[in-house]
Amino acid sequence: MMRTTITTKSMATPEGQARNEEVFRTAAELMVQRGYAGTSMGDLAKAVGMTKAGLYHHITSKQDMLFQILNHAMEALEREVIEPTRDISDPEDRLREMIRRHVRGLFRHGLEFALLFPERRHLEFAQRELIWQRVENYRELLRQAMRELADQGKLRELDTNVVANHILQTIAGIARWYPQDRGVEEALLAEQTVNFNLSAILKAS
Repeated sequence: MMRTTITTKSMATPEGQARNEEVFRTAAELMVQRGYAGTSMGDLAKAVGMTKAGLYHHITSKQDMLFQILNHAMEALEREVIEPTRDISDPEDRLREMIRRHVRGLFRHGLEFALLFPERRHLEFAQRELIWQRVENYRELLRQAMRELADQGKLRELDTNVVANHILQTIAGIARWYPQDRGVEEALLAEQTVNFNLSAILKAS
């Protein structure tokens, strides 16, 4: 699996990393509400509590803000989903924990981050490629777990590329409908998402 190292500048705020998370989440919320095209730098500056000049000190453009937001989301995914599950030896347990942690991370860090990923089309080519490579690294881990399940005779006759995309779309879809239907507890939703995906790909025992 190819791993990509990306160096980006986090927004240097006095409160440090916690403030960075707040800034990115606030900016993401605004972009989701108004759309990328409908959000101005002035809107972003006001939302995050900075002057427009102050915001330009940390980012170069609205496009740069979008890149920083998506890169921040991928860093959280790598830190909280990929790294803790990488060494789980059993592929079924590994896949279950990856999906579980991914869903829980949606609620911990903000559904808005998932909703903004389709807006990556607005990024410059190089930025778009860097984000795509980080997502592809994650897809490859999902596919690897499924290949191991296939070797064990546990996987249905499925294309692992298609299945990996379905899993990610199932998780991303939560961000689109969950705010309108809060009748499901987050912990239950995480477990049912795990069970839904695994029951679709594993052979009946």
